[in-house]
Amino acid sequence: MSSNIKKFLLLSFLIIGLLFNNFYIVYADNSEQPELSSKAAILIDTKTNKILYDKNSNEKMFPASTTKIMTAILVLENCDLKETVTASYDAIMSIPDGYVVADIDGDEQLTVEQLLQLLLVHSANDAANVLAEYVGGSIESFVSMMNTKVNELGLTNTHFTNTYGLQDENHYTTAYDLSVIMQYCIKNDDFRRIAGSASCSIPATNKSGPRSYTSTNEILVPDNSNYYSYVTCR
Repeated sequence: MSSNIKKFLLLSFLIIGLLFNNFYIVYADNSEQPELSSKAAILIDTKTNKILYDKNSNEKMFPASTTKIMTAILVLENCDLKETVTASYDAIMSIPDGYVVADIDGDEQLTVEQLLQLLLVHSANDAANVLAEYVGGSIESFVSMMNTKVNELGLTNTHFTNTYGLQDENHYTTAYDLSVIMQYCIKNDDFRRIAGSASCSIPATNKSGPRSYTSTNEILVPDNSNYYSYVTCR
């Protein structure tokens, strides 16, 4: 298999095929097919929509933090990046212990763009709820917006019950559905820019000093051993 094809395969799997575990690709000398440790994956030629590789792509699974992809695009489609958001106590305190947060304080004021950075770079679950409440008026209303978008995209094996990936039997998607969502999202310039950032810096707010975060996706971080320069978005 040529190096260019390998790069194309790896990039595509990293972008739309990682449902929902850490994975690796092994290229056997006598095979053109990659072996993935992930439970499900799909590789699609976006120019022709031809499926080039499929592994359990229609099997329903918990989406975990890939849920934030849908959260982010709905925020981008309904807000100006410069708008100021005030975090509510309920939005930030409803995140269970052990989940990644950016330690946003109640009544802290951040811009929509800063919150999207925290969401997509740091994978902050509190940022997801703060944005959802701001856009939808309530988290429940925003989740309804998420499922409306699912229907608009024609997806039949996806349903959301929360904004960030809390495991729930009624919160699920598939590799195929996720690939459709991702193809839709990467058409948005701001989504690609923010989701592809290796780090972000949040200036001092009314409640906190400056904060800096490195992407939780190591393949985007240049000084990390897992860095892969062909990845432009996660």
